[in-house]
Amino acid sequence: MSYILHLGHQTSDLSGASGRISTDAAGFDPTLDVNCIKISTLPNAAMAFAAAWRLPTADLWLGFRYVAPNQSAHLIGVDGMFLEFYDAAARLVAQIRTRKDDDKYHAQANGDAAVEGASTFIAAIGQPYWIDVRVSVGASITIQFHVDGVLQSTATAANTAGKGRPVQCIWRNSALHEYYTVAPCYYAHIAVLDGVSTIGRRFVRRRPDLIGAYNQMPGGIEALKDDDPSTRVASDIAGQRLSFSLTGPTGPAGVTSVAGVHLKQIAQAGSAGPAAMAGFLRIAGADHDAAPGTPSPDLPTALYASWGVNPATGLPWTSATLPAEVGIVSA
Repeated sequence: MSYILHLGHQTSDLSGASGRISTDAAGFDPTLDVNCIKISTLPNAAMAFAAAWRLPTADLWLGFRYVAPNQSAHLIGVDGMFLEFYDAAARLVAQIRTRKDDDKYHAQANGDAAVEGASTFIAAIGQPYWIDVRVSVGASITIQFHVDGVLQSTATAANTAGKGRPVQCIWRNSALHEYYTVAPCYYAHIAVLDGVSTIGRRFVRRRPDLIGAYNQMPGGIEALKDDDPSTRVASDIAGQRLSFSLTGPTGPAGVTSVAGVHLKQIAQAGSAGPAAMAGFLRIAGADHDAAPGTPSPDLPTALYASWGVNPATGLPWTSATLPAEVGIVSA
């Protein structure tokens, strides 16, 4: 199973992001993606969006790029909320919150009691940051808040009530500045990993472009290119394949080593036909299938496949050996 729990900041990846996708250059890294989420709020208002994922088997890591509000980001007018983490029973597990008294972002563990940690982080106006949060849940709950790879705040609380590992994060966006009117901030490149640190990891999003060797699923490549789950391809016989080339950013200049290749598809089981889907890589005319996943029949489900090494050679990936064609296969 892939250690990927969630990748992406598109409207198909999140709830509450519709109408908030922006191409403002300040909001994203163009070597990784082509857009971002733009949030414009009053100093004492919230404008939330959220992501959900399957239950982690180890510590949860959340990473993303955050551009602080372009006005008064170094001042917090009222106590507010940046991030909230919930378990499968909708119980609050941990938070990153803002405080008026010191203008800082604080980690808080919500176990038997709410325990808030000291902080060293004050945001700068319009400054981009890489945020990484680690949440560990067992007999106690520990949250660590890292900014640009540096630990800024941590908190631990006892957990005799048995709260579970987080399966949802809400970006609350409450009280992130003290400007008298709206001030925009930006989010992009969201990644949630199971037991693997997000610090220093960057994920390049590439999208379907042109039909490849296989075109066996009705719906066409255009249904995969529009980031809209309501338009889709279909498979009524197990083993049908659809493959395609990729388009989009190619990653930071000068980076030649690649930690892994991940394929994300959003699928939904039908009332009849194949019950599972898998991703595959096509390299030098050979197909390399991942283990199939089972999507929900009730709603679109994100399925991830990961290859830590080149399956054709068994060697680590490099920028020169990345697959030019990938695809999906029903099972």
